[in-house]
Amino acid sequence: MSIPYRLTEVKDNINDKPKKTYYAKVITRGTVDTLMLCRDIASKCTLTVADVRAAIEAISESMGEFLKDGYNVYIDSLGTFSISAETKKHDEENDDDDDQIEEKNEPKGQQLKVKNINFRPSVRMKDDMKEASFIRETEERQMPRLARRRR
Repeated sequence: MSIPYRLTEVKDNINDKPKKTYYAKVITRGTVDTLMLCRDIASKCTLTVADVRAAIEAISESMGEFLKDGYNVYIDSLGTFSISAETKKHDEENDDDDDQIEEKNEPKGQQLKVKNINFRPSVRMKDDMKEASFIRETEERQMPRLARRRR
């Protein structure tokens, strides 16, 4: 199966003689939920749907614990998960500490929070994606899929 995309025109409001340029935008077919993923995996191996579901739950719990402990988590053939942090904004007027001025601008542990969980795909995953093919979506091809969703 191919990845559907559409071409979207980029408007150029700066130049007097704008060139028509386009960029490709991937059209998602939807979201695969855990049950669908478990059924698909179970059909490709000797595990049952329940076994796969239990493994996914265990992986999720273990990954969360390792990420909270400051580790990156690498899963073979999939990739690496890591945490990024950001500083919480705080009101300096209400800061009653008698610390030096330089130290007031330094964030403390309590002023940090998890910003995101990042994912970097493995080399194998990236190589597999290089083999993906694309198909340009037309209005005729989109209509049946939209009609199915409304039912």
